[in-house]
Amino acid sequence: MLLKELLSLPVYANAKILAGHDGMTNSVQSVNIMDAPDIINYLKPQELLLTTGYAMKDQPEALLSLVKSMAEFGCAGLAIKTKRFLQEVPSDVLQCAEKLHFPIIELSLAHSLGDICNDSLSHILEKRTDELHYALTTHKQFSQMIMQGKSTVDVIEALSLLIDSPVMLINPHGGLLHRSNAMTTDLYVALSSDLQAELISPSLHSSYSIPFTSQAFIGAPFTAVELYPIVTFQLEGLLVALTSDSSKHFSNLTKHAMEQAANVIGLELIKKQAVKERSRRYKNEFFSDFVDGLITSEQELIHRSKNYDLLNHPVYVSIVAKRDTSFDSFRPPSALESDGRFISERDRHYNVLKSEFSKLDLRFVLFTKNEYFCFLIALKANQDAAKGTEDKFLGQLKQMVLCLSEQHGIPISIGIGNPVSQLTHVPLSYKEAIEALQTGYDARKKQFVQPYRAKDFSNLLRMIPKEELKEYYEETFKDLLSIEGKERSDLMKTLSTFYDTHCQLAETAKQLFVHRNTVTYRLEKCERLTGRDLRDPVESLRFRTAFSMQLMFMTD
Repeated sequence: MLLKELLSLPVYANAKILAGHDGMTNSVQSVNIMDAPDIINYLKPQELLLTTGYAMKDQPEALLSLVKSMAEFGCAGLAIKTKRFLQEVPSDVLQCAEKLHFPIIELSLAHSLGDICNDSLSHILEKRTDELHYALTTHKQFSQMIMQGKSTVDVIEALSLLIDSPVMLINPHGGLLHRSNAMTTDLYVALSSDLQAELISPSLHSSYSIPFTSQAFIGAPFTAVELYPIVTFQLEGLLVALTSDSSKHFSNLTKHAMEQAANVIGLELIKKQAVKERSRRYKNEFFSDFVDGLITSEQELIHRSKNYDLLNHPVYVSIVAKRDTSFDSFRPPSALESDGRFISERDRHYNVLKSEFSKLDLRFVLFTKNEYFCFLIALKANQDAAKGTEDKFLGQLKQMVLCLSEQHGIPISIGIGNPVSQLTHVPLSYKEAIEALQTGYDARKKQFVQPYRAKDFSNLLRMIPKEELKEYYEETFKDLLSIEGKERSDLMKTLSTFYDTHCQLAETAKQLFVHRNTVTYRLEKCERLTGRDLRDPVESLRFRTAFSMQLMFMTD
C-alpha cells in the first residue's frame, strides 16, 4: 500500500509530515521499530521505520547518515516521536530528506510506538488479504470465461471494464493483436511511439510502467502505461493498459487484475500452441515417412495426404531451406531440440518463412525435417513450362532470401528439386533439393538459391579425395609422366586426341597436323611407357578417366 494511505489511519491522526512530501507515494510493505545505532543493517526495502531517536539523541550527524542510507536502500520513510529524547529534527536532516524525496513524519505522543506498529501492520495485512481475495476472484472470473468458450478478446474487454481503463494485447514487436472498445485507434497510434523504445528489450518476468507522453493527448486523463509480459516458453506479447495516474499511484487491485488476466491469457496461448504443435508434428511425421519411403501403398499416401490438399495436382516441386549458420552448432541435435531457446528461435523462423513464402502467391505446404524447412509446391500445368517463368521464380526466391537476411536477420539458403508430375515422385524431387542445397554449401556459398543440376562425370570425380585421384592418375600414366618438356606434351596430346577421335589414326593425325606414321610411333611409345594396351576397352576407360582428372588438376 502507499505511505499516504497508511498515514490516513486514526493512529496517525496528529502526525505531521516534516519533509519529503513527494515521497508520500512510496510503497509500504512492512513497519518496524528500532532504536539501535546500526538500524540500517536490519531494515528492508519499502519498510517504514518508527523510532524515538534515542540512539541519535547525542549524535545528530548519525540521523543525517541514517536518512541518506534509508533513501538509498529504498525504505518507505522515517517516523520519529519527538519531544522525548530528540526535541526536534535538525534542519540539515530535513533539507536532505526534502532533496531526496524521503518522507520524515513527526509522531505525536498520544500513541505508543507499539500501538502504532500494531495498527499499521494489521491494516497492511488486512489490505493484502483483500488483494489476495480480489486476485483469486478475478482469476476465477477470467478462467471461467475461457472454460465457457469465450475468446481472448472477451477477456481483454472484461478486464477493461473491471479496471475502467483502455486495454490491448500486442505482440513482442508492438503489433496489435486485440484491443478493448475503450482502446481507440487514435490511442493505439499515440501509444506506438512510446512503446517502440520499450519493446527493444522488454522485461520477460515482471510488469513495469512507462509515462504516456504523446503530444496528441495533452490534457487527456491518461498519464502512464502499465505493461504485463505474457510468457510461455518465449515472450508471446504484452498486456497494455492506460492509467490516469503515475506508476506509483497505479492501484494494486488494478495490477492484480492485469496479472490474473495475463496469466489466463498465457495459459490459453499455451493450450493453443500445444494443439498447433501436435498438428504440426503429425504433418511433419507424414512428410518424413513419405520422403523416407516408409509409406508403402498408394492408398496410405492418399489417406494421409488428403488433409494437406496434395492430391490431383499436375506438377509438384520440392524446395528445401536451411539456415546457413546453425543456431547452436557446437551442441548435439538432441540437446538442441530440448533447448527452449532453440525451439523458440526455430518457431520464429518457421513463421517468418511461411509468411514470406506466402507472398509468392503459390499453393504450398510447409514441413520441417531435421534442420530443414521443406516447401512442397503444387504448380499449375503451365507454371513451369516456360524458361521465363523459371527465371522469374528463381528471382522471387533470391529476393526472399535477401529480405529474410536484411529485415529478419535470418541467413537462409535454398535448394530446388526438379518438377515431378506425380505425387509419388515427390521423394525424388526432395532428394534433388537436398542435393542442390549441399552443392551450394560445397561451393562455399551463403544465402544462395541453387536449382538441382544432374551431375556430370567431373562432379562425380570431385566426390573422391584428391589424394586418391592423384594416385590413380600417376599409376595410369606411370613412366610417361617422367619425361620432361615438349616430348611429354606431344605424347599426352596425341594419346588424348586418339581417344577423342574414338581411336581413329587418320582423324588423330589430321587434328594434330602430323603424319599418320608419327601418330603410330607416339602411340607405341605410350604403350611401352605405361605398360598398357591402348585399344583394350578397360584400359581405354582408365585413360579417359585419368584425362578427366587431369582437367580437374588444371582448374583447382
